[in-house]
Amino acid sequence: MASRRNQIPIDDDDNYSQSSQNSDTSSLDLEESTAVAALDPLLSAIDDLEGRIVSALDNFKLHPGVKSNPASDSIHAELRDALRPVLEIAAHIGPATARAQWRPAFRQSVDVAIQEVYSRLNSDIIIPILLESAQSDLIPAKRAAALGFFHNLHTEYKTAGSYLDYVEISQAQTQAATMTGSYTGSLYGVFDKNAHSPPSRQVLRMRTGQKAQKVAELLRYWVEGSTACTVPGAFTDTKADGAIASRAVISSSAVIRPALRHVAEKISSADDAGALRLFIPLMRCIRGVLKRLFTAQAQSGAGGGGGGGVNVMNAGDAQSFDALKSACIKFLEIVVVCFSSRAQPGSSAGRRARQQVTSSEDFALEDLPMGHPIITRQSLEEIGEDAFTVLRGLVTIGGQVKVDSGVISDVMLSLGLDANGQGSSPTAAILGILRPNSLTFLEIESTMQKAAIEANDDDEFPALDRTNIDTDFNLNQKSYALAINAVSMLSTNRPTFFLDSATCLAMRTLDPPVIEQSSLTKAAIMSVKSHLRASCLTLLRNSLSVTMRAADILHKALASDVCGMEIQADKALKMAKQAAALKTAGRAARNRAAIYYEWEGGGDQSNDMNNTNMKVDALSSKRRRAGDDALERMRAAKAARGLGNGIQLPNSMADASELILINLGNLPSSRAAATIGDKKSKSQTSDQKRRRPFTLDYFVDVIMTNGDSLASDENRWYGRDGGDAWVMDISALVSEDEGDDDEEMSGSTSAAHKSSKKRAPAPVTFTLDMKTANAVDATSKSETNEDVQLFKDQCDVAASDAFERILKRSRTVRDKSTADFANQIAARLAWSLNKVKPMNELKEANDGLAKGLIQISEKHEKSDTKNMIEGAKSFAEQYPLVASSIQFDLETKAQNVSSIENDTSTSSSSLIPSLTQRLLNEAYLDVDKAELGDEEAKTGGGRYEKTLELYISSVLQACNGADDKPADMRKKKIASTASSSLTKDLSQFPILTEKSLELASLLCDIDGITKKSDASKRATNQNLATVAATNAAKAAAEKRARTILGALRDAAFQRSKFEVRRNAVNCAVGIAAGRLPASHFVEEKGLQLVCNILYPKASDLADHVVAAATSELERAADYAIKNNDRITEANKEAQSQKSNQHLNPMLPQSDAEKTALDIVRKPANLFIALCIKRPEMIEAFLKTSCRGGAGVLAKAVRINMPKLARATAKKYGAPKMALQVADLASETETPLLLSFMDNLAPGTGSPPSQDLIDACLKIQSGRTIDGEIDPRYIIPVISGMKRSELEARLPEFVAVEDNVFRASLRRMSERLARQTFSFREEPENEPLLGMTLCEQMVYLHRMDFAAASLPQKKYLEAIRFCLEDDEVYTDRVIMAALDHISGTFLNGESLPLAYMRTIILTCSKHETLHSWICHELLPRLIKGRVYNDKRQWEGWMRCAKMLESGDAGVSSLDAIERLPEEYYHIYRSKYPAKKHG
Repeated sequence: MASRRNQIPIDDDDNYSQSSQNSDTSSLDLEESTAVAALDPLLSAIDDLEGRIVSALDNFKLHPGVKSNPASDSIHAELRDALRPVLEIAAHIGPATARAQWRPAFRQSVDVAIQEVYSRLNSDIIIPILLESAQSDLIPAKRAAALGFFHNLHTEYKTAGSYLDYVEISQAQTQAATMTGSYTGSLYGVFDKNAHSPPSRQVLRMRTGQKAQKVAELLRYWVEGSTACTVPGAFTDTKADGAIASRAVISSSAVIRPALRHVAEKISSADDAGALRLFIPLMRCIRGVLKRLFTAQAQSGAGGGGGGGVNVMNAGDAQSFDALKSACIKFLEIVVVCFSSRAQPGSSAGRRARQQVTSSEDFALEDLPMGHPIITRQSLEEIGEDAFTVLRGLVTIGGQVKVDSGVISDVMLSLGLDANGQGSSPTAAILGILRPNSLTFLEIESTMQKAAIEANDDDEFPALDRTNIDTDFNLNQKSYALAINAVSMLSTNRPTFFLDSATCLAMRTLDPPVIEQSSLTKAAIMSVKSHLRASCLTLLRNSLSVTMRAADILHKALASDVCGMEIQADKALKMAKQAAALKTAGRAARNRAAIYYEWEGGGDQSNDMNNTNMKVDALSSKRRRAGDDALERMRAAKAARGLGNGIQLPNSMADASELILINLGNLPSSRAAATIGDKKSKSQTSDQKRRRPFTLDYFVDVIMTNGDSLASDENRWYGRDGGDAWVMDISALVSEDEGDDDEEMSGSTSAAHKSSKKRAPAPVTFTLDMKTANAVDATSKSETNEDVQLFKDQCDVAASDAFERILKRSRTVRDKSTADFANQIAARLAWSLNKVKPMNELKEANDGLAKGLIQISEKHEKSDTKNMIEGAKSFAEQYPLVASSIQFDLETKAQNVSSIENDTSTSSSSLIPSLTQRLLNEAYLDVDKAELGDEEAKTGGGRYEKTLELYISSVLQACNGADDKPADMRKKKIASTASSSLTKDLSQFPILTEKSLELASLLCDIDGITKKSDASKRATNQNLATVAATNAAKAAAEKRARTILGALRDAAFQRSKFEVRRNAVNCAVGIAAGRLPASHFVEEKGLQLVCNILYPKASDLADHVVAAATSELERAADYAIKNNDRITEANKEAQSQKSNQHLNPMLPQSDAEKTALDIVRKPANLFIALCIKRPEMIEAFLKTSCRGGAGVLAKAVRINMPKLARATAKKYGAPKMALQVADLASETETPLLLSFMDNLAPGTGSPPSQDLIDACLKIQSGRTIDGEIDPRYIIPVISGMKRSELEARLPEFVAVEDNVFRASLRRMSERLARQTFSFREEPENEPLLGMTLCEQMVYLHRMDFAAASLPQKKYLEAIRFCLEDDEVYTDRVIMAALDHISGTFLNGESLPLAYMRTIILTCSKHETLHSWICHELLPRLIKGRVYNDKRQWEGWMRCAKMLESGDAGVSSLDAIERLPEEYYHIYRSKYPAKKHG
């Protein structure tokens, strides 16, 4: 590959010189520069590379997936060779082409060229296509080749000249860092400090930022591809699925270290979001590998029982799974290495380890900076410890122990994981896989140690009986060797695991695998035994065995009868003790031991740095060639150009003067001249011809106007040459040569006369021709005719033309003070010439602004900001020069932004006001305060306010244009410059009105570009360039939105005027509350800005936030009341169409209600966030939400009430908040109070505390209705109340409405799902909490309704209500309750009144219980003498009659025949038997 890279000649000096010559030469000729632009060498090279890439990728895509080339070793080597051209272009040819082919005429720097090549080739084509192949290709070998490409690309990126060959050199590594700033590398070409100035710090930061983006992109795609291939079932063929999974695990092992190092770099640079963007996919990748090892083996049939490892797979599948096991064990080793500490516990080496620079091939917890809220060392250390425990278990057991499902569910519950293993923390899902396996092994280990202690056995390592241990899979010879190597390696590289590793290996050495308890062959067992002994001996030689107190364990294992290596163990122990002693010994002892060492941090680094500097100098020396005569070649090329090509003057005055002098010889021999007097005079003598002197201005005009200034324009009297309207007598200014010619014609002139003529003053007179003078006079008298109108039009045209020339000149002058002076003049003229229409480029800018404002007005047709946009449009029509100047300023800023950024002399340009700022200053100052009211005087008058709105509207239309056409680079640059300028200007303007801030907030509405970006991703006919441009436009829109939020923050923090601070807060609150148009992403950012930044900053800002949020909530309530009737009608219509469906009351019932909920939900969420900070605001919150007719707002509050209740309970305590909110809520606000209390009680985990129960009881006693207590107040906590108390309060719940009764029953049993079908016995020490469903049915039957003053009908209806809810009270629940009551009946208790009635209803409801009732329940009741109770006996007979002729062979005849003879005759007398036949 290196030979192929060397085929591309890279000569930065020659290319740079040639490009400089081409650039300077092309500046002389506009037409030729246009032609050269079409032949950009870099674009042509990129197109060629794209074709080569597409061809290679097409060949890869069309490859059949089987070996077709006999010269290839395997299919994997063949596919790797097929992708080799793509790899070379992506890593080497691409950046080399950018360095060789970039030209300053087309791109401002080599950085832009490199970034363009990378974006077009790598980002848009190579990486996405290969990720798609890795994720979805139907051939496993091609998936593996795509994964291997990412690994190879990451390696090649770091080679010389590639994208990652740009590294920072610390001061400890170099003494000449000033040569390249603090960076080195050949990505951007060889640097010559003598020929070029060093890059600025801004450029260096930009380069490092681009490098980090490239690394993040590659690693993210690499991780995503590896994750996709570890998913079980990627292929239906188990062999193919296992093969690609093995490759994916190997790829994951390679990516984990560089990915973690990049995450650490992001955290150290305070980019927490950037760190999470890679960390979360990486955790998913780790989780996928671990799931593949610990959960997929059972599905693959690789389980084993009794330690035998019974294998149900065929040979091919077994081999595939063994390869996968081996790769996963190696992956476990890497996980432990990365998620553990390098330093030895308790040693000072840990501090030095944190300070030393580590290579990119290693990662440990010391490399992870602290401070990230999610990515913490503690969470990663837990993963490392559990993974190491799993490795020890694999070595000790010889396989993975089968994990009990109860352990898995308990671990997932403790980690907060759902049924799918997903949780709020990325690391929790990994712990949910590792921890059950580690806990299972630790349980076996502790049981073995406990058994040894109880048996008083002196053996520290008792043998483990593996015959009774069920395993999910067993290790083969290869995977066993990898596991032993992993434990051994971890002991030396991670000293914190040394003791545990030594103990594990020693135990397994003393208790090696045997054929009877293992699936290994005899040869494999011998190999494993030898491997274990060698590992123990290696660990014993290590000095850590002495310092970590593991030497005795290892020595005992090796010296035992099992190993018989006492001599070797003694020698190894002696070496370890000597090495440990030398660590703390003095120099003499070290010298005697003949051990070479060097001081920490020592070493002669100066020589290395000198060599490095010499290399840099040698590489940069070739940039010095052909540099001295560059200026001469440029001048020669310019001299070759003639007049008439529209030459653009150079910025340098010396070059401009030289160019003018060179072209003096190219001037025409004759000139056009204006005539004197009336234009109608056609007979003029030659001596009356007006002549113009050859001044510098004359030559400049000739060159810059392409020769047009040589001719007079008779229709324009205001031109530089005077036209025909002005008559100027300049006879005294005739040149000396022309005077000599006249003398020759006259024949005689004296020398004295010549001298006197030269010394005489130059009289110049100006007169206006009569027609123009008459038009001026008529205009002053307010007369109207064609000449007057023509004169006025000419004046307007002249003024507009002069105004435009002033603006253009201000953009070309290099002196910033002169440019600012021109801006001041232009700003004052723009306001003075309020009726003058713009011309030429200004007219185009004005028309574009008007068109853009119309589009924005149509886009926000239903928004409140439409009136402001319409006002800005009318104001632009009133002051066209002001509007066109603002738009012209935006466009010219975008054109000059690159030159301004590169020009180091403009470092203070940000202090010079722009034209827009000057216009606003004039509008603010040119106001008569006496003519304005107080409000107008505060805002600088209506003119300033309208101008500010017009400026913001122009920025909006620029950004809107960039979103409409994402691929238009010009519009993209204008939008970027406009948004950045707006942010700076908002911090400098004297007044910021609320309307202007609301108008600026329209930049937060990025839904249009977001939808366009999503649509482009889904579309199949979009090319990659279009998709990339749309995504870039979306990212730019999001950046603009965040910038506006930052501007609002700065205005609220830094402004001293009360009105501006309040306006900024109101606007931010409006965005967060959804009143101002914004996307969901920006609304969340706005909510964070309001609650987390503005509110805590100062007390006055907090008051502003509260006042604004209250206003937004009131506005939401008004909206809900206004639309209440419409929503009600829509809900009724929707209910009529869905009458048979069970609707969730919290879901919207119609589209109208859904729309209203979306509108009122946002201010409700904002107010909830503030209520958490100020609980006293809950009173206003409840009061406003419960206004009459505001039902949709109350519904939105109930939907989001869990956020408020749980957050306040966590911060202030649930009992305190319950009492406080109950005191604040009135009777009309009771529904929301109940919703708040219902969400205070924890839904999962521990039951409600007794303090919360007491608080609810206190609230219940204090909020009675006509002296009666309301049970609704204690429903939230009844799951934590004693069962005996609930039994006593059961009549209270029965007496209330059905929905309250249902809610109380649900709450009683919500924590007892596992005991649903049981009736718990009361323990002696601890009371039972809550009621199971079975207990509810039992206690409902036993309830003494008469003592509770309940009607019998209510009692029976309560039981029927439960029976009808067969989704909750299933047949098994009813059977359990009836069975328990019948059991107590046999023990002497009487049957409840409704018992037999319930059995009869059950027979009608649950046919599945017929058999049980006939054969179990009815005979049991006979055994208990049910016939002694007349009422129950009557029910028994009716039930038996119902089932006597049952279907499907189920009949109660057997129970009937068991009746005593007397009662059998009674039954038959009432229900005679049917006669058959």
